[in-house]
Amino acid sequence: MPARGDLPDGAPIWIDLGTDDVDAAIPFYTKLFGWEHVGFGEEFGGYGQFLHRGEPVAGVGPSMRPGGPSEWSVYLATADLDAVSGQVTEHDGTLLIGPDDAAGQGRFLVADDPVGGSVAFWEPHGHDGFARVMEPGAPCWFELWTTDFDAATAFYRDAVGWRITLVPSDGSMRYATNDTQEAATAGVYDAAGEERTDRSSWLVYLGVADVDAAAARAAELGGTVLGEPTDSAFGRLVDVRDPVGAVLRLITA
Repeated sequence: MPARGDLPDGAPIWIDLGTDDVDAAIPFYTKLFGWEHVGFGEEFGGYGQFLHRGEPVAGVGPSMRPGGPSEWSVYLATADLDAVSGQVTEHDGTLLIGPDDAAGQGRFLVADDPVGGSVAFWEPHGHDGFARVMEPGAPCWFELWTTDFDAATAFYRDAVGWRITLVPSDGSMRYATNDTQEAATAGVYDAAGEERTDRSSWLVYLGVADVDAAAARAAELGGTVLGEPTDSAFGRLVDVRDPVGAVLRLITA
């Protein structure tokens, strides 16, 4: 379905994959999701976009932390990037890149939250973010895995304006969304103690028509399927590590 064009401040508006091996990442994603890749040339530092049905759904480019792990980043919408910059530093976040301009497309900022999780912000001026959501080949959900749940939720509440809403559970996990259930666009998961998590990071959910078939295809393309596909209240899902080491989650859409 088409993405909303009136996203509120703090809602995910764009995702991109940062990696030191862009050439290895591109064929994995184009073959797995049927995406088309469009490169923007050296003037954009090797950055490019993935298109789904001819419309942008994600970016890909060299890692913003050269030598660091390949990972998916999530950009949150803002109408005032300079104000966000001040809020981030006021609430113990660390500015890494920007605020800066992106060649007439918008303005962006990359920061670390107080737990060390990276988060980016996008002020659109021509590029309105991903054009499609909640369908095969498009983003479906965005989840911060944090090693300090209390510190992370406080930061996103105070610096970003999220209306943190705790999700009821039996005590086996802690999870929150950035708004009430009907309005939520992202989640926060308490990943402290998770075997594969030694730092806070984002997990991007990408839609597929058949999770089991997509997982098998990901393995054929050089990815690693992390566990078995499982059913959830929101659809069947499984995690995959791509050939350059970034983790994503496939979900039935």
